[in-house]
Amino acid sequence: MSFLLNNDLYLKGTFNGWGNDTRFKKMNNCIYQAFLMLSPLQYRFKISDLNGSDGFSFTADTIKEVECKLDKPIHLLSAKGIGNDIIVNIEKPACYCFEITIIDNVLSLEIKCSLSDKIISKLSRDLVLESFYLNDYNKEIKEIKEIKEIKEIKEIKEIKEIKEIKGIKGIKEKGRWVLPSKVLFSELAINNKTACSFVFGDNVDGYYEGHTHSFIGGKYNHKQGWIVGGFASFINKKINNKTVNINADIFPYGVTHYYNTESNNNCNDTLMLFSGAESQQRCIALSIESEYPAILSIAPQLNIMLSESVVSTFNHGAVYKVLPDDSQEIMPKFIAICANKSFVFEEPDDSQYPELIETALFDRRQVTPVISSQYLESQITVYITLADSEADAISAANRMLAHDGITQHKQAVYDVLTNTYLWTSDLEYNRALMWSKLSGRVFVSTEYGHGIWAGLPWFKDCWGRDTFIALSGISLVNGFMDEAKNIISRFSQWQMTDPNHCHYGRIPNRVTSFDYMIYNTTDGTPWMIREIWDYLRYSGDRDFAITIYPVVQTYIAGVEKYYLDDKCLMTHRDPDTWMDAKLFGLYPWSARGNRANDIQALWYTSLQVAIKLADITGDVDSKQHYQQLADAVKQNFTPLFWASASHQLADCIKADGQQDMKVRPNQLMTITVPYEQDFIDREIGAYVVSNTVSELLFPWGITSLSQNDPQFHPYHDNQPHYHKDAAYHNGTIWGWNAGFTVTALTLYGYDDFAYSLTKNVVDQILYQGHRGTMSENVDAFLGDNQNVTLSGTYAQAWSVSEFTRNGFQDYLGYQPNLIEGIITLAPSLPSGWNKFHAEVDVAVNNRLLIDFKRNVKGEQCYVLTMLEQNKLSLVLQLTADDKSKYQAILPISSKKMELRFNPYLAQLFIDGVEYKIEHIQSSYQALIGHLSFAQPDLKIKPQALQTQHWLQQQVERLASINTDS
Repeated sequence: MSFLLNNDLYLKGTFNGWGNDTRFKKMNNCIYQAFLMLSPLQYRFKISDLNGSDGFSFTADTIKEVECKLDKPIHLLSAKGIGNDIIVNIEKPACYCFEITIIDNVLSLEIKCSLSDKIISKLSRDLVLESFYLNDYNKEIKEIKEIKEIKEIKEIKEIKEIKEIKGIKGIKEKGRWVLPSKVLFSELAINNKTACSFVFGDNVDGYYEGHTHSFIGGKYNHKQGWIVGGFASFINKKINNKTVNINADIFPYGVTHYYNTESNNNCNDTLMLFSGAESQQRCIALSIESEYPAILSIAPQLNIMLSESVVSTFNHGAVYKVLPDDSQEIMPKFIAICANKSFVFEEPDDSQYPELIETALFDRRQVTPVISSQYLESQITVYITLADSEADAISAANRMLAHDGITQHKQAVYDVLTNTYLWTSDLEYNRALMWSKLSGRVFVSTEYGHGIWAGLPWFKDCWGRDTFIALSGISLVNGFMDEAKNIISRFSQWQMTDPNHCHYGRIPNRVTSFDYMIYNTTDGTPWMIREIWDYLRYSGDRDFAITIYPVVQTYIAGVEKYYLDDKCLMTHRDPDTWMDAKLFGLYPWSARGNRANDIQALWYTSLQVAIKLADITGDVDSKQHYQQLADAVKQNFTPLFWASASHQLADCIKADGQQDMKVRPNQLMTITVPYEQDFIDREIGAYVVSNTVSELLFPWGITSLSQNDPQFHPYHDNQPHYHKDAAYHNGTIWGWNAGFTVTALTLYGYDDFAYSLTKNVVDQILYQGHRGTMSENVDAFLGDNQNVTLSGTYAQAWSVSEFTRNGFQDYLGYQPNLIEGIITLAPSLPSGWNKFHAEVDVAVNNRLLIDFKRNVKGEQCYVLTMLEQNKLSLVLQLTADDKSKYQAILPISSKKMELRFNPYLAQLFIDGVEYKIEHIQSSYQALIGHLSFAQPDLKIKPQALQTQHWLQQQVERLASINTDS
């Protein structure tokens, strides 16, 4: 095993999302050690190099799981595999040492508590004890105290003046109908009396995942590791116990725990992760507030070893440098710590804070500084900034002090929540919508230029498909036009432009670094092209339309060269749709080649976008060519995919021309992806909605395969009968699929039924899993306790983005098309919405205000106000009581316009005068009928639960046949 001497090894498991943030350090030629702070729980893990390479992956058995008990070594084997993890059961919170020993080329692993005498070592450097005074600011505080003692209360206004000089100002509120920040934050607080999880993002390259009611387990994760973990707070040197029965609120800006101390001094502490989108700073703020003045202390956990760090001071605090031997190349190297009050900075020894050892925040090898107020205070905030250089870390810390970092942070969060605004009579929906808007920001990063991560913790990469499915709900409907444009531009730069390459015209499926990009997706690029048009509709940016047109042309040229059949449909490999899981990375679990229905809808939409861009740029010849292609796709799709006798749409057409009639939710995208909903006949679309929803839609989400299909898998993860990827697209529910399901239902007038699905998703966002966000997946069937079982990533970009998009594009119905001078308002209003207020962006520096009430007669009453004069036309589309749709086209002025619609008589009044409306869509209620949720049929005994690895055997057998042929 001498080869290990030149290879870094990592501890990867459920404690770190199977990531590369825990590296073994070589102690000598025989011993490697890694340290982890662990809470009581069972953990699964393996050991491998950075990429999990063959020959560099280690576990304890080739087939089965093996438990590693504390202080009892086990042998390690060079092996990969599924279901053969090492398991360790942790009973008490502490720092644990994972030690690999190599003797005669035999590897063994031993896990022991780091307090064990076996691994105690002497301190490698002196501990630091320093006092810091805030210079002029401290002088101002003293002056304020003197004013309080000497002068009357009328003189206290001087305090306000001093604070304003410092720039410490309140949050700038939005006014009009928008709730003030304090009220909004209070309404959105998610209260918990027991432990639950949360996550926030820094919009640079990191995120903080943590747990309430816990001292440890929280981590500020960066590209390949973490530095700041959990923390403790103290009142007069007495620790505040997070683990007892206390309340914790998860606010949009951070997480607060509330305590009542022995002296009845009510206090709270708060953790906040700041966005560094503009400044590229990484900053965490830890604060404590007390009802009465006291000595206040904060003890943050830092993932830095004393022996591998150097600490120095600057005017307002201390700064750590992580030595090169302990620092991965892509991690921040410097950590600056300061506070908004004069403070004492100390690195304690074993005896000073025994509570820190008991909570597992402190280990004698690790840096856990304690920052205490110099004087009796009612509040102190500790800022921790991280950067690649000492100067940048210190500069960021000083900015926090100079500009009141907490107020700036709360302002930024408030602006995100209210940049566009929808507040209805359903408070729980409002809360979930606001949280979905905010949690979408977790995934926005500037790691490789502007991008959107797919999900946490495993998919912290920019995936082309995920990025552009998520773009509308994360960027566009929230009014972040520049962000959307930058993301499109960045991926456009990565387009494959080599005409001799099979991926010619495609953008990457996955970007893990500037040097490593994977292009194996057939739908990532058409999703981007759809979102190009969505961006142009929202922004009216004609210059960008001209700039981006060649990217669209290159894509179409690539499809024509490599992926077009004789009917102008787009072909692709089996695993290259969004249902892309592969056995051993080779064989598709859900084969959908070579022409899937959603891919054809995306291809058709790409051609429609190309036609519009050709028109804008005056490219007459190309416009005619693209129109011919689009007409052929539309003309040939239905005869190939539609089984008229059974009124069913095929999921895909096989290479031999056979229809695959598996019932999957993808067919709904043939209705929702094309902008004009003109790809398939409206009547066929009605059958698609009826069939798909009736068979697949459970109350908690739409399954990826019918439960009546032989390949159906009712549960996703941790099943003894099959690997989770077998179930991934063969029954498992995907959160983002609820998005196009809601869109399809509202297009056919089933607003209340769509909203019943949305309300069930509300419950997941607010009360399940990581609070305020949505997981990637949900089991098709309920668990033993009849609860919904979340699976996959704990936070997924396209899940929350689709929830947000539904709110603005479907229920509110705001669909701008500024590049063509039109705003469409097509509300699909749940009957429970008796009123709402909305504000949406209309181009630059203009907003449309919408005030809605439902009167006692059931009439829908709207007041529309455009803040600035414009030359736009309003296309108003309204749904009558019988689910038929009507339309009116009228100009928008900057004065208020009052609309009143009677859905029972299909009458529209504008400013009290009846206005003629056009009937644009008949009701399909007779064809679709009453819709209700499907329910799991427990009489079905899926083959997947009867025969171990049944589907895997089928896939391998088919692969063998194809190989032989």
